[in-house]
Amino acid sequence: MKKVILLLLVFHISLAGFSQEAGTEAATPFVSKLKAKAVDSHILLSWRNPKDLQGFALLYRHSDEIGRENLDQAQLLARLAPGRESYEDTPPEFRPYYYAVLIEDSAGKLHELFVPFRNKTSESVRVAVQPPEESVPSRIIGIQAMIVEDSIQVMFQSSNPDRELLLFRSNTPMRSTEDLLEAFAPIQIEAGTTRFTDYPIPGVEVYYAVIDTEVFKLGKQELVAGQNSTDRPVSVPLEVERVALPPAAAKGLRAAPSLPLPYLQLRLDSSGRFALPQTVQQLDPQTETAIARILSDAPPLQARQRSVVILPEDKGTLAAGESASLQKILREHLLTGDYRGVESKLHGFLNLRRSAYTEARVRFYLAQAYYFQGLYEEALLEFVLAQDELYAPVQPWLESCFRRLWNKP
Repeated sequence: MKKVILLLLVFHISLAGFSQEAGTEAATPFVSKLKAKAVDSHILLSWRNPKDLQGFALLYRHSDEIGRENLDQAQLLARLAPGRESYEDTPPEFRPYYYAVLIEDSAGKLHELFVPFRNKTSESVRVAVQPPEESVPSRIIGIQAMIVEDSIQVMFQSSNPDRELLLFRSNTPMRSTEDLLEAFAPIQIEAGTTRFTDYPIPGVEVYYAVIDTEVFKLGKQELVAGQNSTDRPVSVPLEVERVALPPAAAKGLRAAPSLPLPYLQLRLDSSGRFALPQTVQQLDPQTETAIARILSDAPPLQARQRSVVILPEDKGTLAAGESASLQKILREHLLTGDYRGVESKLHGFLNLRRSAYTEARVRFYLAQAYYFQGLYEEALLEFVLAQDELYAPVQPWLESCFRRLWNKP
């Protein structure tokens, strides 16, 4: 009888402990059915997210089984959106690894609940075939962005120096593929580079991300704040008298007694608008003579622009894709005189990455919208950004902007 009572007591205590654990699991979100399978040189991971997940799934890798005691030593591989329930990992070494997937809720709290065979692996797994060194994607960690005079130094570590990389810059944090699409066109970084000098517009906050080029082409990039994407904004001080263009010395030009043409130094005034220099820099006589000789055979420029100019490729009616969208904006807003409306539409059009020539066309029309609103400084900047691709159409507008800014007929 005493044995029966003792067994019932033990059962009751065990049941109470189980109920408490179950209650904790119910209150703490966690993934389930985590599986890790080796396929050639990759580890394929799959799991099931909790129903109505509000937050992100954080994937970790470690050489030992992952728990509360060594989570800070585990490698954070990815911060995945709620819809993701799989991941393909390429481990850096041919050795066994363990994995865990934890939930970070919408408030940013990480729920450190570890349940074997549910949200963490209890058996190690390693790749079946060791991949060639040159084919291993580069893993970027330790990204930092520091202000150095009139530039921003972006520094990071790359696990594979033989891989080319892409540098992204954006005015908002980059946490997903959608964020990358809204960033500026990426810059190709040569293999082995771990430092890049950028010259963004002074006073504008920017974020950076670095991704393996081939991984990005395959659409398999994963962004992790603090590792391959910055989590804090940086900006060049407003006092720097430069807009986008660095001083000549910073671009590697040799010093000379007199450069052929000085850089146009634009500043932001107290209202946040671009201000032209207070004084005009005089050219030396040799430079003036050279310019006069170059322009002697050029046709005279029409300084006064009285009507909108549409490029030949945007006058047709058979365009498709982005050209059709651009033509619609021009037809419904620019050609009807809705300059504020077309300004908003064209800025939205540039939110998606465009080819260099398409972006130049958009800036050419955006500059005209500013011009006909009397915003000649803003128009001048947009025309300058468009002239590499549209040199001839831009020149008359530049001449007109300069004349109007200096109050000349």
